[in-house]
Amino acid sequence: MNGSNILDTNRLETLMSYDIMDTHPEVIYDEITSLAASICNTPTSLISLVDDKRQFFKSHHGLDTTGTPIRDSFCKHIISEDIDVLIVEDTHKDDRFSNNSLVIGDPNVGFYAGASLTAENGSRLGTLCVIDYAPRKLNELQIKSLRTLAKQVVHLLDLRKSKKKEEEQQLDLERKGKLLDNVVTATGIGIWERNLIDNVLTLNEQAQDIYGLENSSLSDFKTDTWFSLIHKDDLEEVKIKMAECLSYPSNGCSVQYRMLQKDGTYKWIQDKGKVLHWSDDKKPQLMYGTVQDITEKKNFTYELQRVKNNQEAMINSTKDLMWCIDLEFKLITANTAFHQLVEKIQGKPFNEGDLVFSKHVAKQVTKKWKAYYNRALTSGAFSVKQKIQDPEKFWTTYGLTSFNLLYNKEGEKIGITCFSKDITSEVLSQQVLISAKEELQKIMDTSLDIICTMDEEGYFLSVNRACKQIWGYDPKDIIGTQYLDLVYDEDIKLTEDSAESVLSGKKVVNFENRYKHKNGAIVPMLWSSTWDKKDRIYYCIAKDNTEKKKSELQLENSERRFKTLVQESSDIISILDLEANFTYVSPSSKKVLGGDPEYYMGTNAFDYIHPDDLQRVQDKFYSIKNHASISIEPFRFKDMNGEWKWFENIITDQINEPSINGLVVTTRDITEKRKAEEKLENSERRYKTLVQEGSDMICIVDEKAVFSYASPTSTKVLNITPEEFVGTSAFKHVHPEDFDAVYNEFIKVLDTPQIAIKPFRFKHGDGHWVWLETIVTNKLNEATIKGIVVNSKDVTTKVQHLKAIEEQNAQLKKIAWTQSHIVRAPVARLMGLVDLLRDDKEKLQPEEREQVLNYIIISADEIDHVIKDIVENTINAIEIEDIK
Repeated sequence: MNGSNILDTNRLETLMSYDIMDTHPEVIYDEITSLAASICNTPTSLISLVDDKRQFFKSHHGLDTTGTPIRDSFCKHIISEDIDVLIVEDTHKDDRFSNNSLVIGDPNVGFYAGASLTAENGSRLGTLCVIDYAPRKLNELQIKSLRTLAKQVVHLLDLRKSKKKEEEQQLDLERKGKLLDNVVTATGIGIWERNLIDNVLTLNEQAQDIYGLENSSLSDFKTDTWFSLIHKDDLEEVKIKMAECLSYPSNGCSVQYRMLQKDGTYKWIQDKGKVLHWSDDKKPQLMYGTVQDITEKKNFTYELQRVKNNQEAMINSTKDLMWCIDLEFKLITANTAFHQLVEKIQGKPFNEGDLVFSKHVAKQVTKKWKAYYNRALTSGAFSVKQKIQDPEKFWTTYGLTSFNLLYNKEGEKIGITCFSKDITSEVLSQQVLISAKEELQKIMDTSLDIICTMDEEGYFLSVNRACKQIWGYDPKDIIGTQYLDLVYDEDIKLTEDSAESVLSGKKVVNFENRYKHKNGAIVPMLWSSTWDKKDRIYYCIAKDNTEKKKSELQLENSERRFKTLVQESSDIISILDLEANFTYVSPSSKKVLGGDPEYYMGTNAFDYIHPDDLQRVQDKFYSIKNHASISIEPFRFKDMNGEWKWFENIITDQINEPSINGLVVTTRDITEKRKAEEKLENSERRYKTLVQEGSDMICIVDEKAVFSYASPTSTKVLNITPEEFVGTSAFKHVHPEDFDAVYNEFIKVLDTPQIAIKPFRFKHGDGHWVWLETIVTNKLNEATIKGIVVNSKDVTTKVQHLKAIEEQNAQLKKIAWTQSHIVRAPVARLMGLVDLLRDDKEKLQPEEREQVLNYIIISADEIDHVIKDIVENTINAIEIEDIK
């Protein structure tokens, strides 16, 4: 680029040729800086022109100075580094500017973004820049708009260079200003112009849409009509702002208000405007402004404030301490309880940004807390219990403090969050409980039965010495052990069901199960249990049931029927005759079917079976004649509510058993199981549809980007089958020019949950390159995946569209260069005629003077036509590209 050096002679001559340095402010340039600040949402925007000693601000929106020495200039770096755009998101972190006097002193610049003002010969004259006083970022649309406005500044400088009369130049620049509407439209901002003399309103298409108006209604859209559509709660403020704006002198106004729409709803609008022309008696004649729909922003702000207020109310209502500090142990924020405690200790609370260490506490205490904070920063989350002795009040308190790391939205560690809770009452309660347990233990140890307590998870909290005699274990061997570890394997399920019953509030008496003795023997036990909901403890008494079991064995024959039917089972036990009539139904029918056993006695089982299943069940049932036992595959059975439940049955022939004399049917309700199977099947079908029929490609790779899975959509997206992908490295398919960028982004996912990789080229199965946009998610610790999930989308069309836009911009630049040469001929002719008149000294005859004046008018008209042709050619070029 020519003229990229600050002292380059060609660059300085080009700058001086514009005769712009130290000139007075002009409205058109101020409008551009105002628009740039509005688009980029910054308080300051400048048009800066740099010579060899200083930078001069042709326009300085938001900053009350006309220039600075070149040593303080940000804009000079665009010239010296030969770049089109310079963006410094945080000046304090940039070595080039961290010690700059404008950064460390007034006005404390925190953010800078500038676009080069590049002349036609390539010389960089300065910048159009925006400035904020806190670090921030610009989106791609804002950067593009800034560059476009910078080009517009250069165009305006070129027009000014033509030395037209000041009045003609001003009118022409205002007309050209309307071309900025294309830029504004892209930002979602509408433009309006109001002729206050004729009370005529002109809106661009974007503004009409925001106001909810049509072209046909603009002629009737007077000030009173506008006021009638504004919400009554906002109208007074709008009128005040309007009056201020129309009172000379004014710098414009900005107001937010709600405006009624055709559908009866209100839309929030941000309206900015200023008077462009005043009459000689200081009356406003022409206004110009912008309008923006901020409804969504307003709604979000209200909701955010509501949530914030609720959160602050909850946090500040607790007596527990909450605070967070940065990496330098300075306070970020804290709740009311924390500030009250600090104020009690040192007489005043900490302010945000203060170190959280007080000179009013002992040095060893400060040292201890520094150690806690450093531990959190190096090891992550942890909790610590503290014992606090107060010598003045002769009592001891206990606290539990938790430390966690604080991260920003980029996943970077920025501080520590702390939570401290007073647990004195809990500790004292535990101490009292321990004393009570010791006394109780003495009583328990005198019992021949086992007396014990268990927590909610089934771990022994206490047990008396009888466990040694009955189970062979000392109490110290039992405490801390889960009771299921001692239960005989076949009785575990039954025991768990009993425990759930006790947990629900029922008192269980004489529950029987078997425990494993230390020597391997099986010990029958008889339990009585209850659940203390307040203490969340099981209280249990267990007897050695060995002798009772021996007695029951002697009664086995007489009680065979009841043992066979298992009346307390969750399954239904019934007895049918050979025609399927019920002769006995277990009480569990009430729980499973909702009907008492007596309801079913004497009825036929086939009457309750679904018609679609009846024939299959009957055929299977009658086959019992040839078998000792049969099982019937699941079928539907009607309950007392008329609903169909799924059952599976096992039928055993006990016709020849005198105590039964029938067919014993064990029926199990599998309705929930069937529903679960159907849900699983539907879930698998949806997953299969999502993965196989989607437009994106979903893959799983390891830490080295080797494929372990690829969805079937890989064939549709890349014409590469999943089998061809598995076992190969993803980087094998990445374009060499994109390899480093993709690799550097990919490895970040090893430390970050998710990474978005910008479009890159990936080799298609047919051999050509396609552009992919990819989201990479770390699921290495997910047991069902154990890999890195890669979602890729083909964005080739999108990338090609962006390239087409770049080509269109090049075409527009070419048109501007060509047309600028056309305008020079009539300008040169006009200047020659003007010089002729200036040097005339009454040598020309009146008719000759009249002829020269006619040539001047013809040349002026020709210049006007050329300017119109330039605009028309530019618009045609844009339309042609759109058609393409």
